[in-house]
Amino acid sequence: MKKINYIILFLATFNIFTAQVLITAGTTPTPTANSQAVLELYAQNKNKGLLMPKVSLTATSAPNPFPSHIAGMTVYNTNTTAAALTGVTPGFYYNDGTSWSKLEVQLPTVGDIKYSSTPADQDGWYLLDGRAISSLPSAVQSRATSLGFSTTLPNSTDRYLKSKSGSETLGTTGGSTFVALTQANLPNVTYNATTTTNGAHTHAYNDRASGTTNSIEAGSTKTVVDNDATTSTTSTAGAHNHTFSVSTGGSNTALSLQPKYLSAYIFVYLGQ
Repeated sequence: MKKINYIILFLATFNIFTAQVLITAGTTPTPTANSQAVLELYAQNKNKGLLMPKVSLTATSAPNPFPSHIAGMTVYNTNTTAAALTGVTPGFYYNDGTSWSKLEVQLPTVGDIKYSSTPADQDGWYLLDGRAISSLPSAVQSRATSLGFSTTLPNSTDRYLKSKSGSETLGTTGGSTFVALTQANLPNVTYNATTTTNGAHTHAYNDRASGTTNSIEAGSTKTVVDNDATTSTTSTAGAHNHTFSVSTGGSNTALSLQPKYLSAYIFVYLGQ
């Protein structure tokens, strides 16, 4: 204890002149404080660490156990609270002057999906390109299988993501970028057309060649001409109408369902 006190006293005196503090665990060799550091910790045996002060936080929004928020304060929290938005769990926290934030790395979870501008597998992310599960590293194969991918990864080429329904198998592909309408797709509408009715009637027509013939002889040529005409009528057909049909003139061309898009690569996280 005396040795430690002497070292701290010496360092405090040294700090007056250099504005740097070096705390060591051991006396030889004697290190030199880094000129860019205000405080440097040194362990001779390389088996020592910095033990942060342990406190019991109550919420990220509350300064407790301190009287107020202190920007830059870093602690190790030992408490757990279940508040929906301000709850805390054990771990390192820093204060930004208004609230506490946990120091942690946000790692992805197996099965997470992301987009990327590069096609290469990266840091545990695997391109959804339809490859065989057996081609993946052994540890990754079991994770892919646990997600429900039996023999191959889904192939996301030229496809959109959609939420899985209750009856679908994860990774199922389907749909089409075009659709051709059939009669069943059209509204159930009936169009009727009928000509007007005129009751029983006849039609008149002009009958040429109903008179006598005249023979005109000129030389050796003989021409027979019927120069008379009469108007006749057809027999009656009774009351009736006429029906007709009209073609739509369509060519059954399929409609495109493709909205505007930005293409990218789709990956699933399977770990490393």
